[in-house]
Parts: sequence; C-alpha cells; structure tokens
Amino acid sequence: MKRLIEKPFYYNHIINDFIVDTIHLDVYHKYAYLTLIWEAHRQRGIVTKQSLETLCKKNQDIEYEVYIDVLNEFWDEDEHGYTNPRVLLDLEKSSQLNISSKKGADTTNLKKMVDSDKRLDELRQLNKLMPSKGHKRIAESEGLIKYCKKLQEDKRFTFERIKQVIKSFDGRGDSYYPALSVIFNDTDGKFWKVAQEPSSEDKLEYVSRAEKWLTENNYTWSNLTERNDLIKQHYKEVI
Repeated sequence: MKRLIEKPFYYNHIINDFIVDTIHLDVYHKYAYLTLIWEAHRQRGIVTKQSLETLCKKNQDIEYEVYIDVLNEFWDEDEHGYTNPRVLLDLEKSSQLNISSKKGADTTNLKKMVDSDKRLDELRQLNKLMPSKGHKRIAESEGLIKYCKKLQEDKRFTFERIKQVIKSFDGRGDSYYPALSVIFNDTDGKFWKVAQEPSSEDKLEYVSRAEKWLTENNYTWSNLTERNDLIKQHYKEVI
C-alpha cells in the first residue's frame, strides 16, 4: 500500500490553557477538540462541512453530536465553515492563513487588541469577579482572544456590560454564575446583549399590574412619587 506523505504542521499547544478550558469535558469531547484543532491547521484556518464529515469517518468512536458540542462552545460559524480565533492568530503569525479563512475575520486588528495591556487587564478584572471555585474563570490566553473577538464583532459587547452581567449574580451562590466562557460564547444574547427597551404600552401595563398588586396588599400612596417608590421597593415583577 502506498504510504500517504503529508507535510507536517506545527502549532502552539499551551498545556495549562488546554487543561483549564477542557476540564469540564469528558474524554470524547477532549479528543474531538484536539482533532478539530489539527484539522483547522491542516486546512489553514477553516473546518468546512466536508472536512467535518471526513473527521467523523476517520474517528468513528466520536459521535457527530460530540463534534457539534465542541464547535458550539469553542468555534465560530459562518457560510464558509468553522473557525477558531486562536488557530487564526497562530496561522496569521506564521503566514500560513488561507485567504478564504480571513473572510469576516479582521485578524490584524484582533492581534493588536490581544497584544493590548488594556484588554488583558480588563479580562483579569472579569476573572476576579467570577467565583474562584467551580471552574467559572477562563484561561487568559484563550479567554483574551475570545474577549477581543467579541469586542470586535459587536459594539454591544463591552467591558462594562460584562461586569454588570457578572455582578447580577452576586448573592445567589457560586453555582448560579455561568462560566465566563459561556458568556463569551453566547451567540443568542442571553447574557450580554443590551436588553430591549420596553415599549410605552409595556410600561403602562407594568404600572397597572403594579398598582393592582400594591392595592391588594394594602399599600397606599398620596402622590406619584410615593407610588413609584413603592413599586421599586415591593413589586418585583419585570416585563
């Protein structure tokens, strides 16, 4: 049988970051994570749908759903396939990044942000706000890339907004905090996107229900200021 000769590739594998980022994964998800990283380097930046199918055929012990779990947590998807910001930066530094992989990814500005002391300080502040137990924090090298990429992609994702999100869990107990990586990977805006401003009708409905609740619970007021104070203090429902 003719042996396949493949040009070797090299990449930065930071062991401590790998351990921290994947400590919550089982052995199948860890191996899926590694094979996706390898495939992205082989393809010079992007894992296409076709190359994902090839991976599944080569690694039949790993279910397709396992790969999807890993992609959803650590990778970004567009019309070309899946990309990982750390892989893109590694390939950019070594001038191996495929042109098609650059589409939609401003790697030059991303690198400047990652190299900024300001962004690293912001990430460290966010990590300090998270509980020290339960693996809620994120490894600096991986987290810094994710953080800067989100700042680059959406103006609603800001340092101050993330601080507000984390502080909103204060007092509930450590188990209620989502992992910082979960917040960064929140594509649906569950945590960090700015909440939609209620309409005038929504506000009127809210006040109407609040007044009814206050009356039923024997609260009284003599003016709008007192009423509003009572609503803020005692009526907890939020539209």
